[in-house]
Amino acid sequence: MFKPEERFTTLLNGNHKAIAVLLSFTLCSPIITQAASLFGDHSCKDWSSLEYATKKSWSNAFLAPLSLTYQGIQKTRKDNYNDDPLSFEKAIESIDNFCKTQPEQDASAGAMNFLKKLSEQ
Repeated sequence: MFKPEERFTTLLNGNHKAIAVLLSFTLCSPIITQAASLFGDHSCKDWSSLEYATKKSWSNAFLAPLSLTYQGIQKTRKDNYNDDPLSFEKAIESIDNFCKTQPEQDASAGAMNFLKKLSEQ
């Protein structure tokens, strides 16, 4: 029977769980980029010309599952994105502002920036 060495068990205890979560987000960043492309990852240059309905659909499709996943990882009852039926409005505004200041980025980077700030509230 396999038994992990003591140092691996210690790594998963205490504050090291937070480090493991952060590391998993870092390792999953290519997956997030691929997920964005499933929904049509828009460049910031193109974002401003999209219709509001397209921005709403894209924001919800991209952010809702990520927020739900974050809630599950943090083991909280509060889901700052999905619990607010109008959160897409704040997301669109945030992505708009992000894309105005960083036109070389993609909308997914602006969405992740929004979700990060939202999760800190």
